[in-house]
Amino acid sequence: MEDFKMKLGKKLMAVATIALAGLTMAACGGGNTASSSGSGSYKGQNLKIGVWIGSDQEKQGMNDLIKGFEKKTGARVTEKVYTDFNTQIQADLAGHKAPDVWYMDSAMYPFFQKQGVLQPLDSKTVKTSNFYPALIKAFSTNGKVYGAPKDTSTLALYVNNDMLKKTNTNINDVPKTYEDMIKWLPSFQAKLDTAYGKGKVHAMAYNQDMARNLYIMERNGGQPITKSGKANLASDQVVKNLDLYKQLVATGAAVTPKEIGQGDNGTAFGAGKVAMMEEGNWTYPVQKKQYKTNFTVLPMLSWEGKQGGMIFTVGWGEYAQSKVKPLANEWIKYVSSVATMKKYIETTGTLPSRPDVATDAKLDDNASLKVHLDANKYSTVWQAGTTLTTINTSYQNFVGKGLTGKTPLKSALESADKQANAAIDKAK
Repeated sequence: MEDFKMKLGKKLMAVATIALAGLTMAACGGGNTASSSGSGSYKGQNLKIGVWIGSDQEKQGMNDLIKGFEKKTGARVTEKVYTDFNTQIQADLAGHKAPDVWYMDSAMYPFFQKQGVLQPLDSKTVKTSNFYPALIKAFSTNGKVYGAPKDTSTLALYVNNDMLKKTNTNINDVPKTYEDMIKWLPSFQAKLDTAYGKGKVHAMAYNQDMARNLYIMERNGGQPITKSGKANLASDQVVKNLDLYKQLVATGAAVTPKEIGQGDNGTAFGAGKVAMMEEGNWTYPVQKKQYKTNFTVLPMLSWEGKQGGMIFTVGWGEYAQSKVKPLANEWIKYVSSVATMKKYIETTGTLPSRPDVATDAKLDDNASLKVHLDANKYSTVWQAGTTLTTINTSYQNFVGKGLTGKTPLKSALESADKQANAAIDKAK
């Protein structure tokens, strides 16, 4: 599905607060940094990897990685494809039989790291300067790196060119700031109503989801989650920041996909129900191939003079109890190399975690993808401690009432805090 990465991230974390908290294990060797040195030949050794597969392209990409690594090292790779990642990885960890290396969503990293099941990676295994800094930071704790970023996804503003033409609107007329967008939307919506019929096409899609709103919530010192992991959504600065979305809704031109009977932003945009959306690069090939939408990709809107957006990334984590750590390190080095990563992203259509790979693959020549790549420099990683999913669930349950004016925004967020913190306390 088009919105696979977003839905996958939520699935991975659905019950982690309760179940991972119950895991107790001796993470043997977890306090030592794994050395990347090995014998140079791994013939006869077996490396177990744990992954999920989201598409035929990703399946082919993974097959290529495995074949190339086996040829290079002489080792054998056993692949475990998780169909219910959260449940299965917990069972494997509890039974001390987790794979030697596995996929690790950035939002799940704090859970794994807290449990002590991840092996720190040395500088020979992961050369941090090769990667986008925000991605390395997503898998680091107290100066140690526990994951090698394998890819990145960022948000950008997608605009339907045909709708601009039909409303006699130039692409340069599309505002570059939220302040200007809020002022401009009513007039653009009026043009859409004239061109397509009132209520047939909405100017912009937006989301009531911390996975899209977190960077705004954290502006100017906003702290939606306390250091102890409690919900703090109704705090003054967070409420003040979220008023931005309340102003957006008040224009009458911004809707959630659900409000117009669509499953997600990409579906609404592709079906011609909205003229603009803030969406991830995973929608780019879908809009091109499936919907054949004529669109332009623009950088995310700035607010109060600063650009922002969200980053979604997955990395490779190494099991602290692996009995083949040198081989596991070789795998991480192999899949993170320029040549291997370039081949992988060309097969899967994903964006690389290394700027030099993007350059080598000439992704910068694609203006649309370059917008997404550049967003790594100013965006916020989807990650905020071990209670993020619980708090986001409550946020989604209540924030809509506050943004649409059914209840005061602060009151709605106080209800969300109460629900989330009760669930967090119950899970202890």
